[in-house]
Amino acid sequence: MTSTAEYDAFGPWIDEVRSPQDVPRLFRAHPLDLDAVHLVLKVPRNISRRDATADMDLYDHLIVLADDELSVLTRLDALTDAGEPPASVYDQALGYRTWSSRPGDVVALRDVTSMLDARLDLLTQDGRALTVRYNGSAAEGVQRLVDAIRTTHDGGSRHDGSTSDGAGAAPVALTKPAAGSRPSPYSPASSMSARPADPPLAPSALGLDDVGLVHSYREVARRLPDLRLLALHPRRRVRPAASDAVAHVLHAVSPATLHGAVVGQDERWLEVLGRRTWLTRGRAPDHSRSRLTIARSAIRDVRAAPHPVYGGVTQVTLTLVLGGPGVEVAVPTGSDAERVLLAAR
Repeated sequence: MTSTAEYDAFGPWIDEVRSPQDVPRLFRAHPLDLDAVHLVLKVPRNISRRDATADMDLYDHLIVLADDELSVLTRLDALTDAGEPPASVYDQALGYRTWSSRPGDVVALRDVTSMLDARLDLLTQDGRALTVRYNGSAAEGVQRLVDAIRTTHDGGSRHDGSTSDGAGAAPVALTKPAAGSRPSPYSPASSMSARPADPPLAPSALGLDDVGLVHSYREVARRLPDLRLLALHPRRRVRPAASDAVAHVLHAVSPATLHGAVVGQDERWLEVLGRRTWLTRGRAPDHSRSRLTIARSAIRDVRAAPHPVYGGVTQVTLTLVLGGPGVEVAVPTGSDAERVLLAAR
C-alpha cells in the first residue's frame, strides 16, 4: 500500500471529523451520526511523519461529544503502551476500546502540556478516570474540547444525586471588577453575566517569567466571557520548614520553586491555570502549562494542610469523589488563592 487519504493527511495536529470519510479506518465500525454530535476529534499517534506508513492505524483516539454522551475510542496498542488492563475479546475484535460517560458526570479535567509532551485527564463523579495523550503542538484542539465539555455539561446535574434547574453555588468574590467596565455583549443571560467584565490581566502581572501563564489565562477568559478572576500569585522560592542543615544546603544548590497560578470561576466551573507541577526543584526554566477545570457542584469537601516539606506552602485538597484521593493544589499560605479554594465547597 503506497498511499491513502488518511496517510496523506497525517501529522501531529488534532483534526475535527466533519464527514464519514474523515473517520480513521480503525474506528469506522463505531456508529456515528455526525448530525447529532457537537464535536468529533481524531488524535494522531505520537510518531513522526517519517515513521508512519500507509498501512498503519495512524490515530490513537476518536473523541465524540454529544448532548448525552462523551465517548473516547482508543487504539488497543495505545492502551498497552500506557499500561492499561488487557483488552476484552470484544475489544480485540474491534481493535479499540470505548470509554463513555455522560458529559454531566464529568467533574474535573486537567490539560497539561510540556513542550511536545501533553495529556488530558478526565474524572467522572463515580471515580472513573481517563487519560488522552497527545502532541503538545495540538493543544488548541484539546482546549476547544475542554470548552465544549463545559458547555455540554448538564447544568441540572448537581453531582450529589439530586437535580436542580437553578444555577451553581454563589460566586466567591474576593476581587472587585474595575469601575465603569462593561459586561461582555457575548455573555449568555445569567446572574453572573450581568456583572461587569474583569479588566484584561496585564501580561507582567506574574512577573516576566510567567508572561506565558498570564497569556494562557487571558486566552481562556477571552473564550469564556463569564469567567471572573479571583486570585493570582507569582512564583516564589520556598525552603524546607525543618531546620535540617543538609537540606538547606541542598536547596541552596537546587532551589525549590512554588509556581505561580491564576484562579478564576464562573457560575458552574472553577479554573486554575498553572504549571505541570505546583512545586519543582532546580534552576531550569519551566515552560509547561496546565489548566485544571473543576465542576463546582461536584466539590464535596475542601481541606487545607501545611505542606509536609516546605514552609509557607499550603496543600489544598478538593474531594470530588467519595473515597477518592482528591485534587491537590499547592498555594502560598495565607494567599487569596488559598482563601478562594477553601471557599469553593
